[in-house]
Amino acid sequence: MSDATAQLVPFQYENERVRVLDIDGEPWFVLTDLCRVLGLGTPSRVRDRLAEGVSQTHTLQTAGGPQQMILVSEPGMYEVVIRSDKPEAARFRRWITSEVLPTIRRTGAYGTPALTGPELMARALVEAKQVLAAKDATIAELAPKAAYVDEFVADEDLIQFRTLANQLQIGEAALRETLIEHRWIYRVTGSRWSNSKGRKETIHQYRAFAEKKPYFRLRPLHKAPRVNGEVQQTLLLTPAGAEAVARNLARWNEEAA
Repeated sequence: MSDATAQLVPFQYENERVRVLDIDGEPWFVLTDLCRVLGLGTPSRVRDRLAEGVSQTHTLQTAGGPQQMILVSEPGMYEVVIRSDKPEAARFRRWITSEVLPTIRRTGAYGTPALTGPELMARALVEAKQVLAAKDATIAELAPKAAYVDEFVADEDLIQFRTLANQLQIGEAALRETLIEHRWIYRVTGSRWSNSKGRKETIHQYRAFAEKKPYFRLRPLHKAPRVNGEVQQTLLLTPAGAEAVARNLARWNEEAA
């Protein structure tokens, strides 16, 4: 893609530079900048773990001359941020959604309202204040992009419900109940004998409905007590699943308001 099609919009987060490009009316973030702020590893390795369609390479003019940079779209940016364990990651997300994106849109850098879907996701993640009117067709179009998941996602990439709930500022139990209500997951109830309590106790496990399985992975808990004679399994989210849950949670909250 030629440089003429992109408009560079530089921002300063504390002492770090964060560059955003307007490419064909959509914001694309320089992955190197995000990784530096969020304390993540090599940008190319981070890109390899992202969902399909949320990254691209682009030539940027720097002080050292033209350089190939990895860019991520707005959904890709949120997926990158979710991976950070730094305490200040939440503050960085709030800065992106409350200052960077509203500033860009207010100045007209992005001329179309086609970013509605990511806006909704942003609101779920960090209580974004600016949410554009969403069209059902736009949300439906974005869903397949988020649905891509590598069949062999590494265990270290999987996300616990508790982690995602903290990112979304919602209780873990409330998040599970919401996904049950919308038929993304369901509860499986079993029992096991507790020697310490001297009685049977009820154990709840969770499974994904068939059409939502690409968003989730089951992992065995070999060290946990067996339930009904079987090894317990815990349900985890893939990175694309976490992004999809965040985006849809925003839509569900909007519809319930």
